[in-house]
Order: sequence, then structure tokens, then C-alpha cells
Amino acid sequence: MSRNDAPGLVIEMSRGPFQNNGATPWYCILGVGSPAQQLYFCFDTGSNFNWLTSSLCGEGECQHYAGHQFQIDASNSFEWISQTTRKVSFGPWGDMQAALGSDVLTIDEANGLALRSGILLSSRYDSSEFAELDWDGGIGLGSSQTDSSGSASQNTSLRCYQQQATTGEEFDFFLQLIQAGLVSQDKPYMSFVTEKDRAYVGFGVLEQSYSRSLEYVFLPWACYQPEASYLWTTANASIGLKGEAAVGSKLFFALDSGSSQFKGDYAVLSSLFKLTQQSHKTVVITLHDEQGQPYTELSIPSELYLCEIEAGQDAGETLAQFNALEGAEGILLVGSVLMDHLYTVYEYQVDEQQNLSPLGIWIFNKPDGPKILSNQQSAPADIFNR
Repeated sequence: MSRNDAPGLVIEMSRGPFQNNGATPWYCILGVGSPAQQLYFCFDTGSNFNWLTSSLCGEGECQHYAGHQFQIDASNSFEWISQTTRKVSFGPWGDMQAALGSDVLTIDEANGLALRSGILLSSRYDSSEFAELDWDGGIGLGSSQTDSSGSASQNTSLRCYQQQATTGEEFDFFLQLIQAGLVSQDKPYMSFVTEKDRAYVGFGVLEQSYSRSLEYVFLPWACYQPEASYLWTTANASIGLKGEAAVGSKLFFALDSGSSQFKGDYAVLSSLFKLTQQSHKTVVITLHDEQGQPYTELSIPSELYLCEIEAGQDAGETLAQFNALEGAEGILLVGSVLMDHLYTVYEYQVDEQQNLSPLGIWIFNKPDGPKILSNQQSAPADIFNR
């Protein structure tokens, strides 16, 4: 099969109830092990590892809304990489205790395609936030993916794992799709579609209904900090209320498919939370180029950031989704609260060794959705013509 003949992959997403824990309600169902156990996974552009709630959890441990556990002893294809329990940081969420194994992920939408992958298997959650999680685990879609393991630090408030150069420790899902011939390295795209009648994650596939759209912008990737280089961030963002002075500036802005809320810099998000409680005004994010000139503006009306909590301890309330994080200076992330109202495409570049590095993110207004983006381009996005 030539590179351009690779069909790409579409994996349908389902939605759980929106809960006030900062995690996306969207998940996909994948099979794990042999015979396959059907479990709920989030495809997460805000992390660099794969993990799963497992039968290592003791009685009463690892309680979460989705409610499933991977039964290690029931899989004939499971292999241990390291049974040593280690701490995995989820930042302000808390920590997860996990051991490292390897098993087969089965994707029904790919006619039974199975990929062997490294998976961190939880034995304990050291946080109450996991209780409201609509999924059982996550597949990391970090901004860089290589054949050799990376070396990210755990000294960050965000979701991160210190990878080791251990045989079998393979977390790079998108790279594996390319190596398996399912995704063309000429189409190194990941896209998220959440429409009323369908929702999916696309790998090497673009939603053609946006091929003629002029309401889009490209956000070039820039590294927030070395220990969080796996995040899909762009530089020089400011945020504030419409018609008022910016609350924060010179921020790194990230679209994080594993999150729901706006979260990040403690001072900035604390101020936004207070201001939106008082006025419910439109929040505006402005992106600037290297010369400091604005090139796009995102307008987020209150009906987007004021969300009804559908389950969990705050069920029935309508709450502003701004979460200030300790230790997240200079960064602003957002997930489904904004992404549900955009079409989002993450683009890699591929070198001769098939290592992946980030180019940036394309975002499009939805035809029948709120006009979040201010841009009106002169021609359609060139990713549809490559």
C-alpha cells in the first residue's frame, strides 16, 4: 500500500453526562485484550501516555462514573512490562498509582485492527475528581511522537508521564496507525467532530463539509515549557471580557480534548471566574503573531461557558467553567466547553524516520453554530487540497 492509499480511521464518540470535574464527557469504546473487553477511552491531546482503570484496584478503590475495570487475568494477550507501582501525576486532579503492562487494543471501526500498546494500569486514585469521570482510561495524543521514548518531567501541574527507554513501552497511538499502514504519513491529521447527529475522532481523515469554509484560522504550535512540550499550545494569547481590558496576556493557549473547562494560570482564571459571575459577559481570546499583531479573536458568549451540571455532586446547577490551577502560570487550556462549538484539526509534520512533531491546530466555525472566530479568509483551508 502506498502512503496516499492509506484509508484513515474514524472512531465514533459517545457522550456521558457533563460533570463539574474538568474532564470531557466524550469517550470512545475500544476493545482491550483477548478476548476483547469493551472499555471507555478518551482520546486526549493533553497527555503523553495511555492508561486504564484495572483489576489491580482494591475493593472500594478507583471508583469512577463509567464504572468499568480492565480484568488483567481475563486477557490471554496481556504482558507485563513492569509490575512496580509508580505515581502518575494528573496535576491538580491528584495522582494515580499504576503499574505498566502491554496489551492489544481492538478498533472495531477498522475491521478488527489490533494494535499492541503500552498501558499504565491503575491500582489507586489519590483524588476525588476521578469519581465523576465518564471514561475508564485515556489514549494520549501528545504533540510529539517518536520511535524512541521521550523524557518529559513530572514536575508540571498538567497530565504527564516520565517515559523510560523500556522495551515494549509504546504509547504513541497515532504513530502506530501510520506504521500499521492505516493512516497516510501525507495526511498526519487528527480531527474532532461533535455534531448533533454524529461525533467522532478522525485519524488521517478530514470532514469534507468544511472544505469550502472561509471561517477558520491556523494556530501555529509553540512550546509552552520543555516539561510540557507534549501539549498542543500556541503562543501570545490574551483573554478578558468583551469591551474591557485584558485580564491576562502573553499566555500559551491550548485546545485539550481530554478537558472540558477553561483552566490554567491561577491569577488569570480566578479573575475570569469572579468577573463572569458578576456580569456574564462575552469572554474574548485574542491571538497575536510574533510582531504582536492580532490575527484572530475568539468570542465565547456566556451560554457556552455557563454549563448545566448533569451528574455528580453539583448536578442541577449551572456553573461557570473557569478553573484556576496552582503551578500553571502562563497557560490557558480549554476542552469541550469550546471544542464542542468548533471543528478542530491537529496537524503533525513527519520526518524521514516517521517521527511526528507538531505544526499546529486548525479551528473552524460550525456552519450552524455560534460565530466564535472573527476570521473570514479569502480561500478555503489548504489542508483540503494536499
